[in-house]
Amino acid sequence: MFPPAPAEPPAPTAAPYTEDDIHRLVHRFYAKVRQDEVLGPIFNARVADWDRHLEMLCDFWSSLVLGTRRFKGAPIPAHARIPDLSWPLFQRWLALFHGTSAELGCPALQTQVDAMAERIAAKLWSVWQQRAAIPSLPGTLPEGVRPYKDSPVFTPENLPDALKAAHSTKAGTWGLLKVHAGVLRFTLDDAPGGEAVLTAGQQVLIEPQVRHHVAFELPGSFQITFCRA
Repeated sequence: MFPPAPAEPPAPTAAPYTEDDIHRLVHRFYAKVRQDEVLGPIFNARVADWDRHLEMLCDFWSSLVLGTRRFKGAPIPAHARIPDLSWPLFQRWLALFHGTSAELGCPALQTQVDAMAERIAAKLWSVWQQRAAIPSLPGTLPEGVRPYKDSPVFTPENLPDALKAAHSTKAGTWGLLKVHAGVLRFTLDDAPGGEAVLTAGQQVLIEPQVRHHVAFELPGSFQITFCRA
């Protein structure tokens, strides 16, 4: 008997998306950005050569999505130097981006680039806050106050409704809220009030019996360490 013929090697699997898809995403998205009444003036005032800038952005997204490593720039320092940024501007940028990625008709690409865009927005916002040294809510425990237990790790899926509404800790109980991933909005409901949009690694101190609430701006996780004297 003759041995069976070797099986044909499997045909190479085509990539789910291509450089053309990246090109369409970048060019469609930034066409919208340039026309946007809020974002347009910010970008148009800083981009002298849009053809060159779009080429660089295609390299950036190609490097991220396809692993081409064509991009050689440093976007974080450049964005950190822009004055008067705010989290609502990043939200507007993300809304335009998500709308554009949904138009491409490529769910796999949409899922990947949407997640990447959210991580980029969170990182840029975190760095900008540090560079701008904007006022923040306190994040350090008073002397003599010590941790005694941790909450579960909260995500958008398991965040209790009670934490989304105004609530407070008990008398003598402090909380140290630390964000592990994503973007979280922390709001003080009692006077004098205050608000912080926190990203991974940032934390805020919750004083006893001060009403506050939280809301995820981007999916992620956080945990609260409860403390007392």
